[in-house]
Amino acid sequence: MSSEPTGPDTASIDLREFVRPGDTVLWGQAGGEPRALIGALVRQAADLGGVTAFVGMTYDTRLEGVDGLRLRSYGALGVLSGRPVDVLRCHMSALPDLIRSGRQPADVVFCQVSPADADGFHSLGVSVDYLLAAAQTARVVLAEIDPRVPVTAGPGRLPGSAFAASIHVERGPTQVPDRAGGDVEVRIAGHVAELVPDGATLQLGVGGLATAVATALRGHRGLRLHGGLVGDWLVDLDEHGAVAMGDNRPVAVTGTAVGTDRLYRYLHRNPAVELRPVDQVHPAAITGALPRFVAVNQALEVDLDGQVGAESVGGRYLGAVGGQVDFLRGAAASPGGAAIVALPSTTGRGASRIVTGLDGPVTTAGSDVGWVVTEHGAADLRGLSRIQRARALVDIADPAHRSRLGADLWPPCRAPACTS
Repeated sequence: MSSEPTGPDTASIDLREFVRPGDTVLWGQAGGEPRALIGALVRQAADLGGVTAFVGMTYDTRLEGVDGLRLRSYGALGVLSGRPVDVLRCHMSALPDLIRSGRQPADVVFCQVSPADADGFHSLGVSVDYLLAAAQTARVVLAEIDPRVPVTAGPGRLPGSAFAASIHVERGPTQVPDRAGGDVEVRIAGHVAELVPDGATLQLGVGGLATAVATALRGHRGLRLHGGLVGDWLVDLDEHGAVAMGDNRPVAVTGTAVGTDRLYRYLHRNPAVELRPVDQVHPAAITGALPRFVAVNQALEVDLDGQVGAESVGGRYLGAVGGQVDFLRGAAASPGGAAIVALPSTTGRGASRIVTGLDGPVTTAGSDVGWVVTEHGAADLRGLSRIQRARALVDIADPAHRSRLGADLWPPCRAPACTS
């Protein structure tokens, strides 16, 4: 079955033909959200008998408060940050196997794909990550075929025979411009850039801090990218001559892209950038074998033992486990690598983000963190005792909070080893 062409965010498809009561519907995330199919689900959810939508990083504001639709995710990301969502706490590297085993169901999968090539295959475009495993497992796959979806290098292809139905739109991947970093993020990025050698393989994300770090690295040379997400900043690094050239290896390996047409045009039929499934991007065994692998991850809080909270604070779920632990462990194992957690020293209200105890769950153990960076400097935690780690973290906290944090150092210790 194939529908007639539709508007950018609508689809004339009756989902009751494909979705059963109790099903979980999963789709591509970030730039690869199939908005017309999502729109059909939102409109028809109340008539489907109760379904769950598994969403990743989403920019679709229509998903909130839909009757008959329960939201589940690996985190509260994009427009869902701080919103009610049933969170599956898992490492990103575990997600494909959870899907294949049925522990995380994917009964119906929506895909945003390019038109078929000469061999009848459609590119998954800018969202491959866990979507490929889901599409290969699902009972039903529905395709949103869009000529503006870039054909990306890598294994993210599906034959037309995989689709139970398809619709045709012309809107392209979701447009999400890089957010420029503010003064604090620029200062953090300067400290991070000092830890990145030429020839490094870098993992970043998206957002103001990632943009600021990429900007600070424009003068570097021979860089490669390997991570879960890329944004327009990848094009900036290439245009400034910072990325590696001259061999047959890809310049960038990622699972998902989110940016503007500038990025999507760059990805189209570009063999230097491969979009691969999570199993080929996140595992520490893969990144740990990369020389000079530098992972830069963000946090909501870091406590004085170096433990990282990147998910919730104040009772509000704001982030995800995601690939943080996967990438930090890989960077720690990489020859010449660096496992970096970066965050502003204070919240917007002036509260310290370097804390004596995390407000939310521990996302990353202190033993997996190599460096913590704020706008006030970089603390190298490797090889330090607990009291030494605490002191190093106090030194990069906001000056207004250092005295109180220093008085709270744990455990209290008066032995010579603690005072030397």
